[in-house]
Amino acid sequence: MDMILFIGLSIGLSLLSMPIIIGICKKLGLYDYHDERKIHSGDIPRLGGVGIVIAFVISSLLFLITKKTLNTVDHIPIYIAAGIIFVFAIVDDLLNLPAIVKLIVQLVAVSIVTFNGYHFTQIFGWQLPKAVAIILTFGWILGVTNAYNLIDGLDGLCGTLSITAILTMGILYYLSGNNEAILCFMLAGAIFGFLCFNWPPAKLFMGDNGSQFLGFMIATLPLYTSGDVFEYNKFLIMIVLTSFAVFDTIAAIWRRIRDRKPIMSGDRSHLHHKLLNMGYTKKSALYLIAFIQVLLCISVIVSYFLGRMKGMALLLESFSFMVLFFSIIHYTNRRVMLQKEAEKAEANKNQENKSEN
Repeated sequence: MDMILFIGLSIGLSLLSMPIIIGICKKLGLYDYHDERKIHSGDIPRLGGVGIVIAFVISSLLFLITKKTLNTVDHIPIYIAAGIIFVFAIVDDLLNLPAIVKLIVQLVAVSIVTFNGYHFTQIFGWQLPKAVAIILTFGWILGVTNAYNLIDGLDGLCGTLSITAILTMGILYYLSGNNEAILCFMLAGAIFGFLCFNWPPAKLFMGDNGSQFLGFMIATLPLYTSGDVFEYNKFLIMIVLTSFAVFDTIAAIWRRIRDRKPIMSGDRSHLHHKLLNMGYTKKSALYLIAFIQVLLCISVIVSYFLGRMKGMALLLESFSFMVLFFSIIHYTNRRVMLQKEAEKAEANKNQENKSEN
């Protein structure tokens, strides 16, 4: 009953805060800026992440203070680090900080977590040496934080990928007997309140403050010690749950290295851009990604009940499916773009012939 009460509080605070944030953004002119990545039009307020964080922090702190099922001290490093990410991301939303400044801030936040004992402990039963665990976890948190920031380019997309991943983690923690499940469910509740205003056509965007905060929380929430089956396959589970954002980011980094462009530069070749090129509408692209993400979440939960080895096999199949999916979208998009270029060249040629005649 207490769990439902605090989840309801998180949802309620989020729903109440969003109209207030929209009003403040409109009054101060805080709209989402346009760049080559963005596909929206019009002036859309962009500080929805503030409402998510306020709802989550208030509800979770009240829970930690009033209930003794969780050790408050154990959560301080992650809260401090997440706060640093959030505050500087708001500054970035307002002032557009240089990429190097954002990277330094992220490195500080990740260091606070990893050097306070939060890291992956094993992969498929292999106990990781401490140095390896720290390096792996450091790269994981930094990469996932930025991956969710990069994937936030379509109405409802980052929120949907985040809420499904966090709910799934909450279910796994609940099945493992971990009280951290309540933190996952409260964060999911805060995201739900935001999605009510971000679902297409969006009335509010989360901004970098929201996407970086959610990416950071998704990366750090699985670092609590959990039950045997969850712990055994945890790293692979998280790869599957975050595969849309992680695979899309890996593809983006590869493109920019190949084209000799700065890694932090924007482009219009992310997964949702490719789906739009292929003829999907914004809504249908979102629904397709959301549908596959839900299937991935179901496979993760089923893998828990299958046990260590059979669960690992299912997770590897899910991973392979995502590799195949991204490959198909990549080559289909390339074929479509080449066809469009050929049609454009042919149209220009016909126009020139008409002009000569």
